[in-house]
Amino acid sequence: MNHIGLKLGPLGYRVIDLPPLPQDARDNFANLPEDPYYTERWRQFSQYVLFFEHDHWACRILEHRPFIQAKAYNQKVGGVRRNFEPISGVDPTPQFAAIASELDFDRNAVFQVNLHQWRTRVNETYQGKTIPEGPHRDGHHITSVTVWERHNITGGESTLYQVGKTDPFFEQALHPGQCLVMRDEDMVHGARDIHAVSGEGGYRDIWVISINPWADRRYGEEFEAFATAEPASIAAE
Repeated sequence: MNHIGLKLGPLGYRVIDLPPLPQDARDNFANLPEDPYYTERWRQFSQYVLFFEHDHWACRILEHRPFIQAKAYNQKVGGVRRNFEPISGVDPTPQFAAIASELDFDRNAVFQVNLHQWRTRVNETYQGKTIPEGPHRDGHHITSVTVWERHNITGGESTLYQVGKTDPFFEQALHPGQCLVMRDEDMVHGARDIHAVSGEGGYRDIWVISINPWADRRYGEEFEAFATAEPASIAAE
């Protein structure tokens, strides 16, 4: 199977523009529930199947399950079954389709997609820490970060690093509607903290979209058993 990120070329990343979100979907960020695992973040999460049907890309939401990252990719909460409320009030098909088209996905294949939407706040109470675990990989074929709103802030630059390096080779504050797409296995990604421009505070709204071939999906009981297993037990199998 060809890696679905080959179209990203030798650099392994690209910044693209995604179709805009409807206003009601943008407004939904203000109603997100607080992330019970990280302070300063408000978050929802859903999973989808993506496929080409007739003459267009289509997606269907999958039965809601916990979000789990393997311990190899997240030392802070890796292996923990994190229960988030499902995403409501938005159809992500146009944005998924834009990524699939940009990367020239095989139209005969089926893909599994994770979608996180979250708001990071900064004010007198919240410090604006965008990624509490720091620069990391997520363990997917494709990971992407899309900024939908930057309100009254500076900072929040998206960063990419070579594995094992501490200085980024890419650093850019994405404008609303811009999506940074990357081959997750080839690099480490992160983001700078945000800072309020004035005393009223501010926020940054983003989507994180991760995509894998269905045969290598990050969904279901088999994947969850792998993600929650101790490294020693995996090596012994």
